[in-house]
Amino acid sequence: MNNGSEILDTFGGQSSDSKFDPKLESRQLWGNIFAGFCIFATLLGLVVLVVLIFNVVKDGSSRLNWDLFKLYPSRRPLESGYKAAILGSISMVAYVLLLVVPIGVSSAIYLEEYAKKNWFTELIELNIYNLAGIPSIIYGLLGLGLFVRGIYSGRAVLVTGILTITLLILPPVIVISREAIRAVPQSIRQASYGVGATKWQTIRHHVLPSALPGILTAVIISTSRGIGETAPIIVLGAGTVLFDPKASPINFGALSSGKIGDVFTDTLWSNDNFFSVLPSQIYDWVGDPKPEFQVLASAGIVVLLVLVLGMNLIAIFLRSRAK
Repeated sequence: MNNGSEILDTFGGQSSDSKFDPKLESRQLWGNIFAGFCIFATLLGLVVLVVLIFNVVKDGSSRLNWDLFKLYPSRRPLESGYKAAILGSISMVAYVLLLVVPIGVSSAIYLEEYAKKNWFTELIELNIYNLAGIPSIIYGLLGLGLFVRGIYSGRAVLVTGILTITLLILPPVIVISREAIRAVPQSIRQASYGVGATKWQTIRHHVLPSALPGILTAVIISTSRGIGETAPIIVLGAGTVLFDPKASPINFGALSSGKIGDVFTDTLWSNDNFFSVLPSQIYDWVGDPKPEFQVLASAGIVVLLVLVLGMNLIAIFLRSRAK
């Protein structure tokens, strides 16, 4: 087939017997080697993860029962559980969501729909992206200096923990929410404007409903990160072995009886209020030399893993439903 070679030569191409032909097999070989290396690295990571999870489940299996969720922490390991840590985590997440959702979503809407494109907004966007990648320990030190030693002068540990975790997960919520809003087709906005809708009506009735799965994904994934963060909580001193049920930051009795006004008790602002969350309670028991506390720590790790993985699966499900 000389016609093909002549056509390739005419348009500056290379024929099948060109000088690049001997390197084709070499390039394919290196491509296969790279693909094999990627598969090996993936399998190696999965094997290590499975081994670690298996060891944790095996070590904590003897305490994976309902007593783990019904008992409060104690100096006696056989009478200890994670009820305080679970209630503390739920309380913190509830307060954090009350701050993160309105602030994060509103910021994303403003930056994507209202803000003018100039150097100032670009500077804000750049800093938000940078804040999303800062290690959590930095936020812990920031909370320690700004909230604990500054605003609250060493008091109200729960409030400082809530504010610090809010700062930690707010940048990812803004970034991912902006991406979800940006993914809404412009044709939807133009069609809404075409029938006389205002900008806010377009955002409220068309843009936000279309971007809602992505926004929920942002909130859930960021919250799951906040639940599993240990460094900021430990830096703030938010951890205790003994727990007083009467000092709970949320009055669950008032919540069950319908007395909404008494749900958020004044212990939230108490000077001597202690609270515990799952990561800090696990960290405390991991450092205890007693083998029984090591078993408790392993059981707590399993609970935390299930909680975080469950929240991420919910986020994946919401994103798949949106496609």
